[in-house]
Amino acid sequence: MLNAIRQTKELSHESAVQMCLAAIAHANALPATIGVVILTPSGVELAAVRMNKAPLHALGIARKKAYTSASFNVSSLSWQEKLKHKPNTMSALLREDNFTYLGGGLPVIVDKEILGAIGVSGATEQQDIECAEYAIKKLLSSLSPST
Repeated sequence: MLNAIRQTKELSHESAVQMCLAAIAHANALPATIGVVILTPSGVELAAVRMNKAPLHALGIARKKAYTSASFNVSSLSWQEKLKHKPNTMSALLREDNFTYLGGGLPVIVDKEILGAIGVSGATEQQDIECAEYAIKKLLSSLSPST
């Protein structure tokens, strides 16, 4: 039985918490209030934080954004363009509990391998995306060897 076992990598819970804090730091600078969820590639929640005064739905929507990105290894926003001319597919996917085409969900990719996903919600769509991108950038910079 060749290739019966596959090893996978995923974010640590420490990295997930640091990503949440980075996204929140960026939101504070905007200023905005958000919820942030970090998932493993298989959709297991590693960390979730909702800022005070963030919308009550922020964490639930952030989770959907992260889950969509983890599922398909693309940004949640990319589905807007992919589904623009496919209303039947869009309708079917929107009936799925953990799918959304709202921006703010991004896969976390290191060395061409997905290690997790981040979802941010509560601000404008563009601000959610910026917070998620900032958190990933901070993570990637922490992985780079110091010179």
